[in-house]
Amino acid sequence: MVLTRGIRKQIVGVLLSALSLSAVLPAGAQENADTVNLFDGRWHFSLTPYAWTPTIYTSATFSPRGLTDGVSADLHSTIGDYFSKLSFAFFLATEARKSEWSVFADYIYLKLAEQDSGVKPVFRPGGTGAIPFDASMDLKADILTLGGGYTVWRQGASYLDVFVGTRYLHITNSLDFGLPGGVRQRDASASMNKWDVIGGIRGQFALSEDGRWFMPYYLDLGAGSNNTTWQALVGAGYRYGWGDVTLSVRNLSYDFTGRGDSGLDARFTGFALGATFKF
Repeated sequence: MVLTRGIRKQIVGVLLSALSLSAVLPAGAQENADTVNLFDGRWHFSLTPYAWTPTIYTSATFSPRGLTDGVSADLHSTIGDYFSKLSFAFFLATEARKSEWSVFADYIYLKLAEQDSGVKPVFRPGGTGAIPFDASMDLKADILTLGGGYTVWRQGASYLDVFVGTRYLHITNSLDFGLPGGVRQRDASASMNKWDVIGGIRGQFALSEDGRWFMPYYLDLGAGSNNTTWQALVGAGYRYGWGDVTLSVRNLSYDFTGRGDSGLDARFTGFALGATFKF
């Protein structure tokens, strides 16, 4: 379903408003942050819906009919493009912890339409000069990260986990282009389905004596049969009795260049605002 630009902005606005409202709940309705001990031997669960506004860089090589040399296209989507071209987005993270052991998951879904493709000049076999080319590019990405970790260091409200896991990527870049004579085709696309093994560190550093202010951090590195990937996050958060509110900077990158997979690369970098509900 394609949403109108107004509806898309309303959805984004409602989500951001809900997250902002959670950050200013009356203090009297909150418990003391230091009453929750994640390492008390009991199960602790959390659910984090969040809004992420990344600048997006993707590149791909397409092979549309009639162009034997293919087409190289690059997409650079700024924050302004993100809000104006966004069709749909969904972000959710969750964690289960018992003492030093934890499992977590993070799911990302993005769909953007009619982005500037940055198509390079195209030459037709036997022809002279470049073919006039009018093109835009659509992007759809599903990214699921799963991991299991163990706490190797903790002091007060600060802790450091090491983890191993996997990340699944399904990404499709679709090129909508026009050739001389008004002929338009929509069957030029480059897609990827990949599972990668990842490993890294994650945790929090306390920034205040009462443990309310903290700095979340995350770093992973991974690889598959023909690609590499990495993800990093650092931010600042405030802890309430019901959960946490965090603002962070996050980067997620994939590299397939020169590895026989349509020359596809992808990088997502930007700010994320999340509310973590604990139970």
